[in-house]
Amino acid sequence: MIIREATADDVEQLVALRMQLFAEVGEIASSDAAPALREATQAFFAQAVTNGQAKSWVAVADGAVVAAGTLAIFCRPPHLGNLSGREAYLLNMYTVPACRRGGIASKLLGAITEYAKSQGFGKVWLHATADGRPIYERFGFAPNPAEMEWVPSAPLSAT
Repeated sequence: MIIREATADDVEQLVALRMQLFAEVGEIASSDAAPALREATQAFFAQAVTNGQAKSWVAVADGAVVAAGTLAIFCRPPHLGNLSGREAYLLNMYTVPACRRGGIASKLLGAITEYAKSQGFGKVWLHATADGRPIYERFGFAPNPAEMEWVPSAPLSAT
């Protein structure tokens, strides 16, 4: 097995794995069920490979991409907890079911966290599934109850 940074040649596999992830967690009925999402995801990864807004890694076994993970990278104004202002959101961590429980996700996450350290990111965060939570905890990720979230398309409450 090889862990490496994804290239433009891996975009189709990154998209396929992300669609499988969405299907597995119940966000879509099947990996083929949301063509608009697939198209938008394709455009995102095709652009991210060249402009640096995200960086992905893949695990390759027997010539096939069997797992992937992505850091969406951005910068905000520095603050005391992060003088560089550089941060990343970890997403798209997925291993095909037939290859799970063999340490692939740990190796992939190891490569991703080493990159984050080398780049001086002040923070890396993610949303974890119940199955994924233990691996992230082993790498030092911890719950953060201090954040809130707003969806601009949601109706506002006047109360």
